[in-house]
Amino acid sequence: MNEVHWIQKVLEEYLENRKAAKVAVKLFAVMHGETQHTHGGEVFFIHKDEEGKLVLTMKSDIKSRAKEILKSHLKEDEVQECIEHIIERDFQTEAIERFETIMIPGSEFPIYAELMKHDPANQAEESYIYELSKVIRNSVKEFQVFVNDPSIYNNELQFAPGFRPAVDFSYNQLEKLAKENGFRLGTKDEYVIFLGWLINSLINEGWSETASWNAVCTDSKKLGHFFGSEDAKGYFDGTGSRKVAGKCDLGNTYKILAKDKEAGGFWLAGGSYFDYGRDNPLAHLELNNNYEDQNKFGVGWFVC
Repeated sequence: MNEVHWIQKVLEEYLENRKAAKVAVKLFAVMHGETQHTHGGEVFFIHKDEEGKLVLTMKSDIKSRAKEILKSHLKEDEVQECIEHIIERDFQTEAIERFETIMIPGSEFPIYAELMKHDPANQAEESYIYELSKVIRNSVKEFQVFVNDPSIYNNELQFAPGFRPAVDFSYNQLEKLAKENGFRLGTKDEYVIFLGWLINSLINEGWSETASWNAVCTDSKKLGHFFGSEDAKGYFDGTGSRKVAGKCDLGNTYKILAKDKEAGGFWLAGGSYFDYGRDNPLAHLELNNNYEDQNKFGVGWFVC
């Protein structure tokens, strides 16, 4: 199914077929009529206005123009639904094409059942196995994580190497940022599955089973940037640092996961370079309920 027909199918939930087809063509033109350019390190966008004149903006104008089209045909609450189903899906696809991602297999994949056979060497490994067993029962679907941690450039969220990680955001700000860009914060279950993928990847790269489990659950200094890591910096590493098993930025900052209503907060995963003397391993999970406080040493763990 081509993209115009896909947009039309979404619109047919709200409009009769003929009108949905016409609106779909207009939306497609808006979504693909804007081009992105970089000059002198600055990113800008160009599209044609209704009179055919070129318009330059420093931020993408697709969403606002699409909303104007939809407002003429849909109720106010339906407009946002369509934006989420159509426009934000397009933004997400563009970001996945622009920034490198890793597909994490769902919990039904056999690597996780294999990990459950591991004989834990300590309490940390035992705790992780317990969490993994719960996740396998909960049946988590496959998802994608970005190779690089998030950063902000020209007020835009990105996942590129060589930038200051996007710290100093509150949970509420991160949740809003995720929604604006068509992403979401990954859940605790997804993070546990991600760690299972990482352990398996380390073993496939030649690490011993003992060393792989220890690095993820007990002492992660060899996997990322921590106070006690080799060649530790005096501040945050730039994004895209210390690639292991194809994934960068495993340390450096702790990762902020999605709100967990059952637990009564949101989860902070792993540790930060600034955890002097603690160097919390990647499997470390800590509950927090300060939704408005700035997280000076953590970044959002965005997934799609």
